[in-house]
Amino acid sequence: MFTFLRSSHSFKINARYTLHSTSVSRSRASPFQKFHATDLFSATHRDALRHAPRRHWRPVGPFQRFRRRFDNTPPDYIIFGILGINGAVFAAWSYVQMFQGTSYRPPSAKWLARWLQDNFINSYENLRDGRFWTLVTSTFSHAQFGHALFNGLTFWFLAPTALSVLGNTQFLALYLGSGAFASLVSLVWNKERNYHSHGASGAIYALASFFAFAAPRARFLLFFVLPMPAWACIGGIACFDVYNAFTRQFPSLDSAGHVGGLAGGALYWILRTRLRLR
Repeated sequence: MFTFLRSSHSFKINARYTLHSTSVSRSRASPFQKFHATDLFSATHRDALRHAPRRHWRPVGPFQRFRRRFDNTPPDYIIFGILGINGAVFAAWSYVQMFQGTSYRPPSAKWLARWLQDNFINSYENLRDGRFWTLVTSTFSHAQFGHALFNGLTFWFLAPTALSVLGNTQFLALYLGSGAFASLVSLVWNKERNYHSHGASGAIYALASFFAFAAPRARFLLFFVLPMPAWACIGGIACFDVYNAFTRQFPSLDSAGHVGGLAGGALYWILRTRLRLR
């Protein structure tokens, strides 16, 4: 739905704007680059001598070793991995839909349809039966081409910068955690027992919300065309989705899930910057 404006306000972080750059160099950086070089780093990376004198003497556990190796994985693996899973699930839905309205459905299509509903749909039925993973896996599920294309393009523009700032582990924590939170908000708000939803919008909205809080004056292209500040873009989307969640003027939109994703991104920013979550 939106992307960054490709101009002098580019969000590409390069060596010129390192954490030890001078104030003159930083003054030329974009708002998000300044955030990366100051606020986010100082809020999440404490000086080892002043704040944690014994930090380097503590044994490194298996989780820390795995996290270090995972953070050293090329970010492209994360981006293309997420896009690849989305593409594979979309292909599976497309195969199932090929036989809708026909007199014959092969056993493979029937089995696949049931499997997708059990594992890639956010619904009360799945939660009641203990399939809690669907809160996350439903964010990788798209059945319509337009839905998959729009979310895929938006993710393609947002993810590289988020990965360059947060790293692989924190990026997935934001993306998957906010996606699950958006799914849960969707179910709580839409109280109908037969309600179901899927799609990556909640997780993607969390990325956009995080950016809007980190750099409110950054330029977004709404619908890839209309330039506006990040705070105005995300604020307008939030107002629309809150309104639609109450009025249901557009029942096909999971506005409650969108609001949950926006709230998830904002909460993550608060935890990272205010509560110094690492």
